Amino acid sequence: MPLQNCLWWATAPQLKSYGNKPLPAKADVVVIGGGFTGTSAALQLAKGGANVLLLEAKTIGFEASSRNGGQALSCLHHTLIETIHQHGRDLAREMFQAAVRAADVVEHIVSEEGIDCDFVRCGSIEAASRPGHFERLQREQETLREVAGFDVQLLNKSEVQNELGTDFYHGLMVNPRSGSVQPAKFVQGMAMAAERAGADIHEGTRVRSIERVKGFMDGTRFLVQTERGAVAAKEVLLATNAWSGQLIPQFRLRVFPAESYVIATEPLGIDQASKLIPKNRVVYDTRRVLAYYRLSPDRRMVWGGELTLRGAQPKTNIRALQKGMVNIFPELAGKKAEYYWGGTLALTLDENTHAGQIDGIWYSMAYVGHGVTLATYLGQQLANGILGKPIDNPFADLSMPLAPPYQDNAWFVNIGKLWYRFLDLLG
Repeated sequence: MPLQNCLWWATAPQLKSYGNKPLPAKADVVVIGGGFTGTSAALQLAKGGANVLLLEAKTIGFEASSRNGGQALSCLHHTLIETIHQHGRDLAREMFQAAVRAADVVEHIVSEEGIDCDFVRCGSIEAASRPGHFERLQREQETLREVAGFDVQLLNKSEVQNELGTDFYHGLMVNPRSGSVQPAKFVQGMAMAAERAGADIHEGTRVRSIERVKGFMDGTRFLVQTERGAVAAKEVLLATNAWSGQLIPQFRLRVFPAESYVIATEPLGIDQASKLIPKNRVVYDTRRVLAYYRLSPDRRMVWGGELTLRGAQPKTNIRALQKGMVNIFPELAGKKAEYYWGGTLALTLDENTHAGQIDGIWYSMAYVGHGVTLATYLGQQLANGILGKPIDNPFADLSMPLAPPYQDNAWFVNIGKLWYRFLDLLG
């Protein structure tokens, strides 16, 4: 099995090429990065009348935007209780409500641009892996209703079978506003919509540096140096996520890449698939080293997370994913993993999303598994800011803690996963 045998790549249309075009000398806005953030921003900017140039080092959606679990979640990575503890009640409410609107924005873009990406507003399930975790879900339900006016449904252990064909969990919290999507199709669709609106997209164009310049009569403030030449720009939007520290010194040792790995089984029968996840929701559990899973449109079980490690042999990570899957659904023990892939996401030590401006450069990053919705939303919001429109970004000006020095992220992130697994064992 190839190292990157991605189900979403295999089931998406052949990629449109945005290469082999002359690079323009200038643009109103240069967007760096062609994932959810960059394509959403380019679409909004182009529709707003800006001369926008999108530069992607590889191909559109190459990293986590096409290699995630396809969960369009309507919530934050942290619980609302945790977010209140970190940021206070008012800002926490604004952050959570932005995450809810983010799922609405995804649905709106899919509908308005006619993107064929298997989007379904199916709802999500947070599954309690321990009895105490269900008590936390009960407190979270109360906080969501009281602070954010948001209703979720709780099911106790005896009711789990209404949503999942397993006896493993101690209760569930169902969020009706989340959805599912074929991520490779979605990011491709946003890029094509951006191009239709007038965005100039260039793949295979790696940015080497961003320089501040002065004295240009046309309003140019930046010189974006690429492997193919320089581009003058009035505004720059950095949408490089895990790789942002390579271009902006202030982000070095603050944002770092981490890998998440996924398998997809052979297709399941209709009866079996409907027994395991009868309402076709997307699912994740309450552990620190969590599992996230769903059924694909062709009824494969798509399973990600678990204690998978960067640098490990693919067979090792595949076994870890299969073990986690069979622990929940024993009847999948004989099912072959026909696809296996990994995607690089961005993390910060506070595990928060960060978006705003630094030295005049717009940026958005670190969605911690919620990038389908938050990256799309914040790309649009930052574009609004560039266009001089109202902007809704409660993730601005959050302090970003320093991480220990590291040469490669493998040991750093792997040790973090092992520590979290130890905490999971403690409860």
